[in-house]
Amino acid sequence: MIKHLYEKSIPKNFGKNCEIQLLSPMTKGTLGTVKLNMLIQNFLNPKREEKKQIIVGDKIFREGDRVIHCRNNYELGVFNGDIGTIREINAEEMTCKIYFPIDDKTVSYKQVDIFEIDLAYAITIHKSQGSEFDAVIIPLFTQHYKMLYRNLIYTGPTRAKKLAVIIGGRNAFAMAIKNKSTSQRQTALKQLIR
Repeated sequence: MIKHLYEKSIPKNFGKNCEIQLLSPMTKGTLGTVKLNMLIQNFLNPKREEKKQIIVGDKIFREGDRVIHCRNNYELGVFNGDIGTIREINAEEMTCKIYFPIDDKTVSYKQVDIFEIDLAYAITIHKSQGSEFDAVIIPLFTQHYKMLYRNLIYTGPTRAKKLAVIIGGRNAFAMAIKNKSTSQRQTALKQLIR
């Protein structure tokens, strides 16, 4: 279903240049961002001889991949949440060039900088806050029960400019609607302030 929406239905109805973003409540699990990114990368940007790629830990990045920068890097002028496309890879030197359309700039990444990016075909709803996309697809299933909160049901669809599609079960949707609380982050902030 996700593949069909991403590859066929949405581009057919909203154009080939429609920016589609998959938003998941969680990173882990079969419908978390890690697995969804691998799935989408394999059908949208599969391994080909003519496409250069680099392996960074357990991640594979290919020319043409959609990526997100995961921390602020003032030296590069790229910040947490910036989304771009890998334009060029030098596999021998483990470097790449990424184009960021929001700033209309291409940034050269050295080997050490590549650890600051991740695939961005799917990102968490939390990471999407403050961003807008033409269309969003949100898988919402009970396996996400730890993250099913009412604010996610609001935040996810409001990232869409043209279309928001929620895929999932009624039970998961009902769980999220009923759950008004938000998860408590465990930090040492209180002790650090003293």
